[in-house]
Amino acid sequence: MVHALPKTTSRFLGTALLAASLAFALPPLSPRAGAQDAAQDGTQEGTQEGTQEGTQKGGSLECRVNLHLAGMMSDILSNALMRSLGQPESAVRTFLDESRGKHPDGEALLKATAAHFGISEAELWEQVEKYRHVNCSHEGGGAIPSAESEDATQKGGSLECRVNLHLAGMMSDILSNALMRSLGQPESAVRTFLDESRGKHPDGEALLKATAAHFGISEAELWEQVEKYRHVNCSHEGGGAIPSADEGPTLEITPFAKNVTTHVVLHEMAHALVREFDLPVLGNEETLADAFATHYLTAHLPDRAVDVLTARVQSLMVEAGEEPRAEWSVNGEHNSDARRAFQIAALAIAADPAKYQPVAVAAGMSNDDIRRAADYGTEIHRSWRRILRPLWMPEGLASGEARLQLNTEAATPLARLQGTPMMEELRTALLGFDWHSQVTLSFVDGDGGAAWNRSRRTITVNSGYVQRFVRQGMRLE
Repeated sequence: MVHALPKTTSRFLGTALLAASLAFALPPLSPRAGAQDAAQDGTQEGTQEGTQEGTQKGGSLECRVNLHLAGMMSDILSNALMRSLGQPESAVRTFLDESRGKHPDGEALLKATAAHFGISEAELWEQVEKYRHVNCSHEGGGAIPSAESEDATQKGGSLECRVNLHLAGMMSDILSNALMRSLGQPESAVRTFLDESRGKHPDGEALLKATAAHFGISEAELWEQVEKYRHVNCSHEGGGAIPSADEGPTLEITPFAKNVTTHVVLHEMAHALVREFDLPVLGNEETLADAFATHYLTAHLPDRAVDVLTARVQSLMVEAGEEPRAEWSVNGEHNSDARRAFQIAALAIAADPAKYQPVAVAAGMSNDDIRRAADYGTEIHRSWRRILRPLWMPEGLASGEARLQLNTEAATPLARLQGTPMMEELRTALLGFDWHSQVTLSFVDGDGGAAWNRSRRTITVNSGYVQRFVRQGMRLE
């Protein structure tokens, strides 16, 4: 019942925060792994711990780490990539596992690794040298480089940041935070694009430029957000703080965003009606909720319906266009964004084909689509009229069990929704049903989406979701 938005705050941090946690939690890779891989390379290693990284000479141990062996290089690369270069563990493990036996020596594996993750060979060699002796037991070996050294170097008692946005790998991690947390881009679209971009761009600047073009964002705005998240994983002074949602550019709520939000709230109200009045659900409840919102607009807000429905369809089509069609999800409760847009438009057309022609155009409906929509959509509208009839308050009366709240700072764009036509329309819709217990519509500051919570009997709409619609409207202009 939760609208398709991003996802929780912890996941919005993306792979960059995962890398930061690894710096503290990841144990040293077992030297046995290196021995096994080396054996695969045709080199016999001893079975005793000491012989795997050193040989006894005159009472001291001499290092036997041989980075010419692809197996040993693989172990060191895994540490360097995850601990120092912020690459996600799943991506590192997958690449190194698939690379077994493909490269004749460690140097070739490092070169392929640098190309795959978009890192310069010089930088990767530097990090490999840093972790060369992490599993050794000779003098100077065995130490795990501290978390501080992974994002900063010590100079005169203070820490100097080592985040280098010229490296495409580091830039990718920061971009994931900026795109999802500040710019409202869906996680699936961000992950897909950044994964497909690995190794395609020579440096971080080129990756940012390609990212801005792909998501329809100005390079200046994207750089601004990248700078905001540059130090999110650093441990030097001023680093490590996660920028809060309200630190990003908060834009005034546009008519387009208000229109989309109206449909979203009515969608969530459908979930409330289903639960509070025990309405039958004989199919997908998310599809039912979109149908209710569309029916309510055409039947009870006819003067606003064209603008609201056109905006909602355009918003869904924007989100559909953020992923290749072949990758549209078939999982979860929601249909694909394009399918939802089509169904909303079809139901609008069934109410009045001429009036809602702009909605059909926004959804890309053909003349045949429009003709067929009138056949089945009419039955859906009739069903909603019949099922809602006993749920309305008597004419002229308003429910005493419904309330609307704006839980935000006084000076925010969200607060300025107070008293607007959109809020009055939603208030009227909420008060129009004969709720048997208190139901609340609450607008709050936050990064989440919009959802109905049955235990609290509350529809919550987060400011970050509304801001997402603002930016979508800007892209459509």
